[in-house]
Amino acid sequence: MNLFTTYEAYNPKELLAGLEEKFDYILIKGDCFKEVKRIMDTHLTENERLGVELGGGGAITLLIYALDIGRDLFSNGDKTNKKIDQKLKLYKVKKMTDEGLLLSLRQLDY
Repeated sequence: MNLFTTYEAYNPKELLAGLEEKFDYILIKGDCFKEVKRIMDTHLTENERLGVELGGGGAITLLIYALDIGRDLFSNGDKTNKKIDQKLKLYKVKKMTDEGLLLSLRQLDY
């Protein structure tokens, strides 16, 4: 019996619905796969974020947070893309193929 649920998304609206529901795993296929991959590539990995936080004594965390907010405020993307980008920070890439991208909720690792 699998205790984790996987949600499949094929377009931005379906993806946003899955992100808002905080599904354990989200499988992204179809048109929005490449866009989500591009967004995920701009996010810091856990190791990168940890290195920055430890190196800056924790104060850098506030700077990263402020930069994220500034980027969101001044980006020209539509509201759906902004929400998707913001909510994708709760996920990490679990597996990537040529056809899709599997995301897992970061809190599952804790």
